[in-house]
Amino acid sequence: MEKLTNIRSLLEALSRAMNLINPEVENHHQQTAYFAYFIGREMGLDTEELHLAIYAALLHDVGSVVMNHTASVLEIEAEAARVAGIGASMLSDLPAFHAIAEVIRYCQLDYTSVRAYWREFPEREQTLRIASLVHVADAASTLLHSGHVLNQVDAICACLDQGKGTQFDPEALEALYRLKPLEVIWLDALNNPSFLLFFTGEMHAVTAPQTIELTRLMSRIIDYRSPFTAMHSAGVSASAKALARLAGMTEEECLEMEIAGNLHDVGKLVVPESILTKPGKLTAEEFNIMKEHAYYTRFVLMDADGFDQIANWAGGHHEKLDGNGYPFHWDKTRLDTGCRIMAVADIFSATAEDRPYRKGMKREQIERIMREDAACGKVDAELVALLFSHYEEVNDIRDEVSHREGRRYYESMEGTAGEGI
Repeated sequence: MEKLTNIRSLLEALSRAMNLINPEVENHHQQTAYFAYFIGREMGLDTEELHLAIYAALLHDVGSVVMNHTASVLEIEAEAARVAGIGASMLSDLPAFHAIAEVIRYCQLDYTSVRAYWREFPEREQTLRIASLVHVADAASTLLHSGHVLNQVDAICACLDQGKGTQFDPEALEALYRLKPLEVIWLDALNNPSFLLFFTGEMHAVTAPQTIELTRLMSRIIDYRSPFTAMHSAGVSASAKALARLAGMTEEECLEMEIAGNLHDVGKLVVPESILTKPGKLTAEEFNIMKEHAYYTRFVLMDADGFDQIANWAGGHHEKLDGNGYPFHWDKTRLDTGCRIMAVADIFSATAEDRPYRKGMKREQIERIMREDAACGKVDAELVALLFSHYEEVNDIRDEVSHREGRRYYESMEGTAGEGI
């Protein structure tokens, strides 16, 4: 299959998504990746190893999505081992992220523990070396604060030096120390760490099947904030792809629909967990906050190369044919087949799933709701009819994928999924 996008565009979209949760945390990820790149270069890592260090650093705190919406960097660092275990588990079953998952699994260990694993498992030398490097980069970023950065450099290095050989890898620390005279590195680390993404360039053209790997990770970042949402994006994605095939869309369009389903709720990262998991009806003010999420979904995706259609499908899942959806108020003249499928798949999955305030509905209830919406001109009547003429087939696909993702969620919370230690 031809190129859909490139790795830099996907990383930029992931960065924008993480920024919705907490800009401070997102900046910390970029700073950690920035330091990891330059430390790794000083250590003589090759290009492949440098890219592994960058990606592991960018994702090293991905497990923090299960924490409070406003958790600070210091609060996350206080639970660093748990966060690393959850993050590694979130990634471990995605083939494209297996090596990254293993680095994250070890990256919060002190150097004494890493050396013990190194002796026991010499075949993991590369993983453990890069994990130790990321650990130093993470610590350097945590110590960095706003203000005149050049006056902080000596203090940061002196603080890290206290743990040399016990907490931190001496080789990685020495590499960091060699960066001390280079003012631009420290100034960019504070003010412009995101330019690191340009080091990746378009080093990998990414096809639709490969993109699904990253978007499955992004869907977990979205959904793992609550056990009630842990299965939702996977269910929408599977339902949308199945409906797209039944509707006669091309194989490439079906894969793009799967991607859009994975990402349709990425904007919910801006919504506080208290609203997402509220057991009762939302207030008008809370619902206004909830309505923002579809806008932010499109905002995160719209600038990614090759994602124009995907961004519209994902961001348009709450639009209605009569123009009374949100937030764009597109009507039937603007809503193409992909948008219409996404709306049907979202309603279907949401009604079939357990929620904090109710159990998942039976077919009869779901069908009544969706056919009423179709009769009122809200959703596409032909697609609703297509869904219920193939209900068992589509529901079995949705149910299997959703429950598989639900099991992954609970394993990840225990840090056991794909555990390698």
